[in-house]
Amino acid sequence: MTITFTVKLGLDDLTPMEVVERGRAHVLAMTGNALYPTPTPPLATITAACDALEVAEIAVTNNGGRQDTLIRNERLRELKELIKQLGGYVQAVSGGDPEKIASAAFPTRKLPEPAGLPPAPGNLRARITSLPGELRLNWDGVKDRHIYQVEMNDADPLVEANWQPLEMTGKNFLTAKGLTSHRPYSFRVNAVGADGVGPWSDIASCKPL
Repeated sequence: MTITFTVKLGLDDLTPMEVVERGRAHVLAMTGNALYPTPTPPLATITAACDALEVAEIAVTNNGGRQDTLIRNERLRELKELIKQLGGYVQAVSGGDPEKIASAAFPTRKLPEPAGLPPAPGNLRARITSLPGELRLNWDGVKDRHIYQVEMNDADPLVEANWQPLEMTGKNFLTAKGLTSHRPYSFRVNAVGADGVGPWSDIASCKPL
């Protein structure tokens, strides 16, 4: 289904402290918000990034040194990326409903025309790690994605009811932890874009140590 409304980030023209205010506004709006039970990234992570950028910006204001500016710019980049990932989570969970998006303190924009769903992520791999009960997942990145949804299956992967949500992530890799050693697990991933949720990837299966 084509999504009519999408999350509008609008971070490019904001000052560092305005980005901090945006981050804190999202945390305030989503804390206890039943529409968003498992924010990705966690709200505590957003708050910590806001605190770090605020401290770095104060250091630049007081000292103005080159190293202070470099640190501030890195903290700014980190917070913007976290807000972008949070926007992808809101987009996926809200289904493009403008009121639900607004309840997370994100502005919206109406799409003039469908740009198309994102393609399925390619080359999904599941590999063992050196630790028991862990599997490392990697897949090819999808251009213009907001966020990835990863699902896991510990039974027959051909039975749709066996698939369960594992995690949402803004990166194209993930470590699945807390698995049962020597038990087969299957995984699949899709990408969420401005126009909705793309198709599932091919399935990757592996047994952890």
